[in-house]
Amino acid sequence: MSTFSRFSYSALFTGLAIASGASHAATQTINLAQPEAVNGAVSVDKNSITIARGGDYRLSGDSAGRSLIVNAGDEEVTLILDGARVISHQSAALYIQKSGDVTVRLAEKSDNLISDSDGSVSNDEPQGALFSRADLRIEGGTGASLTVKGLREDAIVGKDDLDLRDVTLVVDAKDEGIRGKDSVDIRRSNVQIVAGGDAIKSDNLEREDKGFVNLEDSDITISAGDDGIMGANKVDIAGGNLKITQSYEAIESRYITIHSGNIEVNAKDDGLNVTLKKTAEQKAAAEEERGGRGHGKAIDGLLSIRGGYTIVHSGGDGFDSNGHAEMSGGTLIVNGPLSQRDGYIDVDGTFNLTGGTLIAHGSSGMAQTPSDTSTQPIIQVNLDSPLSTGDHFTIRDAQGELLLDYVAPRDFQSLTYSSALLKKDGSYTVSVGGKEIAQLTLESEITRHGKAGRGPRGERSWWQFRSDDDRPPRGPRPE
Repeated sequence: MSTFSRFSYSALFTGLAIASGASHAATQTINLAQPEAVNGAVSVDKNSITIARGGDYRLSGDSAGRSLIVNAGDEEVTLILDGARVISHQSAALYIQKSGDVTVRLAEKSDNLISDSDGSVSNDEPQGALFSRADLRIEGGTGASLTVKGLREDAIVGKDDLDLRDVTLVVDAKDEGIRGKDSVDIRRSNVQIVAGGDAIKSDNLEREDKGFVNLEDSDITISAGDDGIMGANKVDIAGGNLKITQSYEAIESRYITIHSGNIEVNAKDDGLNVTLKKTAEQKAAAEEERGGRGHGKAIDGLLSIRGGYTIVHSGGDGFDSNGHAEMSGGTLIVNGPLSQRDGYIDVDGTFNLTGGTLIAHGSSGMAQTPSDTSTQPIIQVNLDSPLSTGDHFTIRDAQGELLLDYVAPRDFQSLTYSSALLKKDGSYTVSVGGKEIAQLTLESEITRHGKAGRGPRGERSWWQFRSDDDRPPRGPRPE
């Protein structure tokens, strides 16, 4: 009886070991320089190396012009890049054609490259050096890096969700840098992007739970020919450091929320821009509904500053929402334009300010403050002539204590300031270049000095202040 019992348990454990081994197959190693076919799993021809089964694959060496294709049905695939140089002379370098979820993982202390080659892209080709039709996750490794070059069009394209975790990544793209149709979610990563078009983009307009960009605890540097960051529905920034050195519009979405972090953006046109992206059919329907009259009422969108330290340098509107806006914490500095047709603050709906520090300046012709429903005192000072770059703009309280000493980074003619240091019914002295220009007593939530083009909008829309015929044309947007 005891002998039979021992035999039965032994056979049972052996069976379990075999089953476990079958479900966790060993990692397949592929030398891209001298790839070998593996029956049913890997095939090789003159122009490509194709992975046709799920599993883990460790890649090293130089593909010497061959593309790497993943066509594994619904099976999940993990590609471990360990000193891999995937360089294609035709189409995408890494093309995930069909698969379950795909993970690209960087081996520790490895430098890796994915790049296509110069040339044109036809409509039926994948338009990216790394192009995925499946959910894609890129994971870093200690001391590892990945460079992706899109010399034909885009660099990294995901047609579903695109996640980056703990990655050191350099992106160089002729057009768009990182594009995930459903989402781009970057966490704990170091990313540098140079893009001729949009740098980071998620553009799913069909679903409101998609089309979002999330940046969390990451160091990201961007130089873009068009938008720095564009999320069709949402952009969230929490922690880390974001610097956009060049863009047409810096950050654009229907909902933009800055939770925390250090952010500095430069834009030829609008800095932070809340707008409603539409499909061609939606645009046509909207035009028909309003009879071609231009803007309608404020959209269902929100520009929210909850924390962090944000600096905006803009050639057009600085803090721009076609919907509503709110600020409850953090620091926001808007270095806006001197052009009288643009505003450093431009909010179509309500802009409620309840906390934080706001310093926003630019032209006086379009000068706008937060709404009179705000609960933190606001001062706006409009000058007869522009203050010069390098001049000190100071505010002192009744006891002579210095609350603000702001050195002008460029000329401006209007400045709006709000801080928890300001108190209702308090008296303050404003000076420019060491010369006192105003004594202000804060009898209401908003106190102004000098003439401005407009005050707080509240629920009023921009067409209630001026005609669109008064606005000079901006010029063409980059193609």
